[in-house]
Amino acid sequence: MTKNFWIGMTAALMASTAIAPVAVQAQDGTMTAGRSYQGELGSGDASDGDKQKYDEWSVRGSAGERLSITMASDAFDTQLRATLPDGTVLSNDDDPWTAEDTDSRIDFTMPSDGEVRVRASSYRAQGTGDYTIRVVPSEQLQVAQGGEAPSRAIEVGQQLTAHFEGEATLGRNGHHAQRYVFSGRAGQRVDIRAGSTDFDTRIALSNGEDFSVANDDDATASDATLNSRILATLPADGEYSLLVTSYSPGETGAYEVSVLPNRSGTADTEVQGAGATRIALGNAFNEALGKNDDALASGEFVDRYTFQGRRGQPVTVDYSSEDFDTYLIVRSPSGVQVDIDDTGESLNSRYETVLEEDGLYTVLATSYAPGAGGYYRLALEEGTTRIPANAQQRRVFAISVGVADYGGNTSNLTDTDTDASKLFTRLEELGVLHPASILLTNQEATLPEFRRAFAEVARQAGPDDVFLFFFSGHGTQEDDPTDTAELDGRDEQLVFGDGEELLDDELAQMFGQVRAGTSMVVLDACFSGGFERDVITRPNMMGLFSSEEDLTSLVASEFSAGGYLARFFSDGIGGRADDNDDGNVTAGELVSYLRYRFREQCEGRNCIEAETGDAQRNHQELVVQRGSIEVDDIVMTLPRQYGLLRTSR
Repeated sequence: MTKNFWIGMTAALMASTAIAPVAVQAQDGTMTAGRSYQGELGSGDASDGDKQKYDEWSVRGSAGERLSITMASDAFDTQLRATLPDGTVLSNDDDPWTAEDTDSRIDFTMPSDGEVRVRASSYRAQGTGDYTIRVVPSEQLQVAQGGEAPSRAIEVGQQLTAHFEGEATLGRNGHHAQRYVFSGRAGQRVDIRAGSTDFDTRIALSNGEDFSVANDDDATASDATLNSRILATLPADGEYSLLVTSYSPGETGAYEVSVLPNRSGTADTEVQGAGATRIALGNAFNEALGKNDDALASGEFVDRYTFQGRRGQPVTVDYSSEDFDTYLIVRSPSGVQVDIDDTGESLNSRYETVLEEDGLYTVLATSYAPGAGGYYRLALEEGTTRIPANAQQRRVFAISVGVADYGGNTSNLTDTDTDASKLFTRLEELGVLHPASILLTNQEATLPEFRRAFAEVARQAGPDDVFLFFFSGHGTQEDDPTDTAELDGRDEQLVFGDGEELLDDELAQMFGQVRAGTSMVVLDACFSGGFERDVITRPNMMGLFSSEEDLTSLVASEFSAGGYLARFFSDGIGGRADDNDDGNVTAGELVSYLRYRFREQCEGRNCIEAETGDAQRNHQELVVQRGSIEVDDIVMTLPRQYGLLRTSR
């Protein structure tokens, strides 16, 4: 089917695997912490812009209170969304601590006294059936079936042996689990491991506040193993919880768990940069790594370097060798550590970032495997990213339009309204969406209303902001032999909910009023590539179009999305395009990710088929025009935890 023309990350903490108490009905949707409630999504319930049925719930809490909300159903894949008293929006559609699960959970600390508004829905459109929703004080979370499993203490530097067997550690979802606790310090670097020859392990680490990370595979292992590993820098003083469980339900056997100082082998009292060689930006040199150098506690040789950096400065560290697999460690003045292994399919390491602090940065040049050595090249350069990092994320002023229901004006589409809604929600969850942004779907998305919304939002976007126009819906062409700029003699148009059409020439004129630092136009519509030559004519503009100007665009039904570009773009700016994990999505990273995803769709089938207006058949191809926006220019700044929490090497 052609069309003419989405996790968020949450502040997930440790949570329960215990059987919930018997659920009760809540007449007014008000929940009390410590109880479970029975709900049902049915045809009579409200639907959102994604066509998902939902129920509204609420629970009151006090400042500093730690709560967990869980939702479970055997009838559909669940999704939760919570709005805290301060306006923070959290969402989740997969319990992050349980594998192979369709349950949802949100964990948070109340920022103030007040009410938390909760929306319980299905992940996919039209999902219905019974469900159970529960609010649990985090301190009272149960792990074992039928009672609270006592936590076991573990110290940094300690390794313990334990077993999963019988009912003692069996949780609600059929997974055995055991919780361990240890004390940590701000900036302390830990190496946490769980291993077994009997079952596939999974571990999750949290401080009960705003730090959490999980892993089910040791990415440092040369071969596939059943072990798990987390390398992390602890963000604050206090108690940390480590949950050990199995990847699949019912798995039993012996396992080992350890909490060790991280692989850098440096003492906590080490002076930043002690014994290191001072280098300056712009330097590149060749050196050798071997037995005459210092070694880390885990056996890898290491050379240490330092450089002076300033906040907002873009920096690139390139570390390459033809003799060994490189491994790069960079520490900030405050002690935040980033570990970088390979770049793509090579054995080299590359770190690109915009510095967040003034002060002395330390670079450790080492190897992936203990005892490896040889010649290497290290280059430290000032990056080409022209948009400086700020303590706050770049604000996105967005107009997100999706039309599936055309009200009889033309043929209806599938999930194109969902595309716009999911993108809008994704930006909200990332915390980058400016309140002035506007979502228009279906009959609300008339052409006059779009013109008004565009002018209103564009007027407020400034030189430090991103202005984004997203459209998913019908696209058409019409003959225009008088327009000499159209080499094929045809103008391209977007069709709005009232059936009115927006010409490519008018959209170009509308972008003339935009004064944002970066402007992006993303069109998932048939023939949308024809907008490229008309619209991308000014500096600092970037265009992404779902198909070439004479080809249709396909519905991405396997993703429950109206279009492939819509789905992949939302995933990309949501963090999946951040290839080097520095917390910024650059133009180059975004384009590379999109092209990779389009190519991936060709594997094992005849790509994404499309056709011209004359019924000539071809394949749908993404059209990209970066204009003056360079490869390393930042187009999206992610929440801090996206770039700084490393789960594995």
